[in-house]
Amino acid sequence: MRRNGLRISFENKFYDDMEKLRYFLLMDGVDKEQTICQYMDLDYLLRLLDTRTYFVKPKQSFQDFHERCLPFKSIFMPHFIGRECDKSMLADTEESFVRLRQFRESGTMLTACWTEHQGENALMWGNFTNKMGICIKSSIYNFIASIDTDDYDICCGRMSYTGIHTDTEIVDCLFTKDKAFADEDEIRFYFTPRCSQSDKTDKGVSIPVLPQVLIDEIILSPYIDARACKVLADFINEKYNNDKQNRFRVRISEIKLNL
Repeated sequence: MRRNGLRISFENKFYDDMEKLRYFLLMDGVDKEQTICQYMDLDYLLRLLDTRTYFVKPKQSFQDFHERCLPFKSIFMPHFIGRECDKSMLADTEESFVRLRQFRESGTMLTACWTEHQGENALMWGNFTNKMGICIKSSIYNFIASIDTDDYDICCGRMSYTGIHTDTEIVDCLFTKDKAFADEDEIRFYFTPRCSQSDKTDKGVSIPVLPQVLIDEIILSPYIDARACKVLADFINEKYNNDKQNRFRVRISEIKLNL
């Protein structure tokens, strides 16, 4: 295990070297030792390494429209045309409006998306990076341990790809997507501020992290020229990877493309 910033697990709570209590909720069925990866553009990585911060976006900024708005078919319970409206129907409608409002409000939640897919994924390279892309390999445990602030409560869970229905509870909605996204194999983190945030913008917030704790391995995109990969790897190692006791690995993608 890495030593700097490592927090010791006790049930669902984590303690750091200063014995400050950190609240971290791990949803059922998720192992804190699970390996996770995140695909990103190179400039995002360099900002992370240089500023020692991890940028987290509100989920309403994601491309999937249903991250900020429930599918219409899942808002209201179906009723027969011409059936007389009774109290139960009115109650269902009122409950649906409450659920709709709660889901819209959840769009501002700070969200980090990783994948538990093992091995490189060509679709991930194509969908989540440009030509100058990288993939960070970590684990749920090390990601949480790397966060160098106590300003957030964090919830982590595995996404379900069953689609949102009228009987899906609001908490389950936060970890549910349409089956069209199933290949993402997503592990999602929600960050809830424990106090007001003066640095938060509509685009997101930068959270202090310990890169040497967060990163196990950096993989350079198969779309980058091999000679450029060597230059990048040497640059990253020389500038950001000089702690001999906590070095992460930097390597070239194992996917071979005819560029």
